[in-house]
Amino acid sequence: MVSFLIPFHTRFDKLRLSRRIMAWGIPEKLAFTPKSILHYESGYLAIGVDGELQKIDSDGKLVGKPVKPFPTPIRSAVIIDDMLVATWLDQELMLARMAAIDLGKNFTEGVSRGELRVRRSIDKSIHPSGNEWSHVLDAEPISVSANSTSFSFVLWKKGVYNLGVNSIENWRSPEPSWPKLTKVPRAEETVSTTCDDETYEIWSKGGGVIRYDVNNGNIIEQEILPIDGYLNQVYKHEDNYLILYNNSTVALLKGGNVELNAQLSGPISYAEWDTEKEGWYIAGWRELIFISTKEQNRIQLQEIAVFVDAKTGLYLCNNGVWDIMDTKKS
Repeated sequence: MVSFLIPFHTRFDKLRLSRRIMAWGIPEKLAFTPKSILHYESGYLAIGVDGELQKIDSDGKLVGKPVKPFPTPIRSAVIIDDMLVATWLDQELMLARMAAIDLGKNFTEGVSRGELRVRRSIDKSIHPSGNEWSHVLDAEPISVSANSTSFSFVLWKKGVYNLGVNSIENWRSPEPSWPKLTKVPRAEETVSTTCDDETYEIWSKGGGVIRYDVNNGNIIEQEILPIDGYLNQVYKHEDNYLILYNNSTVALLKGGNVELNAQLSGPISYAEWDTEKEGWYIAGWRELIFISTKEQNRIQLQEIAVFVDAKTGLYLCNNGVWDIMDTKKS
């Protein structure tokens, strides 16, 4: 195992940049502060910190104007085919929604937040505008992850659920627990989930992980990683893991073994695996990073990176401005 501080560079190496060719132009600046970006068949979907939605088509053009289907922030969001499944949460009003919105249709504006205050009973509940289906949640949704056919999520103090994109429940399981972590404060809290076509994984703050068969909910295995500190985020591609700790240290995990540790400047907004280079591109705290067991590079930014596309080099910062890592500098 290797541990190090990734050095700063003004650009990534020429080999990496030579294959990052844009298929279309850089999108226009977003009119809101972005929280995250999701890929889908027709382009990108931008999600704002206050629940805004904005489509970006395959030519890099903004589609319509930003819309807020529901007047609260979006907690988690995934896309299955062309269907957005998201959770909306307002902690002050103690309300939450889960709904699906068809990305093939135009977004429609929802009600103002003030209307939520006076429509509190279940029978008069307000739902995200333009939804294909919507549910009132009676607990806080912690995380949503999806594969090509279903999505899974954790409800605080309720349990684990797997649903089809049509909202039909496939299975449910009790809330995850790790007996050896019960005496450690907050160690059993869910901090991240990952999902593919075979397994659904729940990761806890204290390093606990439970792996489910995503097709039936049976527990495949359960373990606690021998970590020094707390987990904050976990990203997965096949058997490759990128794990972020609370002290901004990341670890590359494969086959149950930590292959490399590195110190970042702060939290991660997004990470994406590059199959060709066998490493992770990271949108971080005023930095863009590539990290693998063979190569580590870092570009310093003035703003906080929200998203980076491993195939194109396109990235987005929290000021709403898109750019692409320079392919012309030598």
